[in-house]
Amino acid sequence: MHEISEWLTSVVDMAPAWAVYLVVCCVVYLETSVLILGLILPSEAVLIAAGVAAAIGQPNIYVLIACACVAALCGDMTGYALGHYSGPRIQNSWAGRKFGAEQWIRAEERVRHNSYVTVPVGRWIGYVRTLVPIAAGMSEVPAHRYALATFLGGSTWATCVLLLAYVLGATVGVQLMGVLVIGLIGAAAVLVLVRWLVHRVQVRHAESGRLP
Repeated sequence: MHEISEWLTSVVDMAPAWAVYLVVCCVVYLETSVLILGLILPSEAVLIAAGVAAAIGQPNIYVLIACACVAALCGDMTGYALGHYSGPRIQNSWAGRKFGAEQWIRAEERVRHNSYVTVPVGRWIGYVRTLVPIAAGMSEVPAHRYALATFLGGSTWATCVLLLAYVLGATVGVQLMGVLVIGLIGAAAVLVLVRWLVHRVQVRHAESGRLP
């Protein structure tokens, strides 16, 4: 852990502020505007790392918050537009089928009937915040209503996560980033293992189904 902390310290010291802003904007935007990326992009982890970097490095926490809020709004509205114009095709795509038909139906109903609760609350749940913008576009929720709901949810989410990471970063510093990196590596390894096991089970079921 000590070696990792020293390495991360040097990385944070060398990383220019604009690079941190760019990474935050790209990850937060793409998570809700590109469905397949929403399944793999760890936006909370990126925001935590950025908040810690602001506490011990060059980035400004207020600029980070502004970038994250704007990126969240733009990503959600892009997802909304895609859902409005290409919703069924996205839902039937490979990535769309990963969520399951019931999830799509439930998301559409909840967004349609209670946007100001479903959208802000959904922003705090990984796969839900990826699903909701497209579902909102498909369910014909008025754009102005969805924009207000997603701005409230996105700005609250981004501000809280970044400020919490900033405060923790100011007290624990790079050790927090070290724990985060180790956690991400472990989570990625577990995810790869689980997907491999699921794939093997599916292959065996398919093979057994073909047996006479």
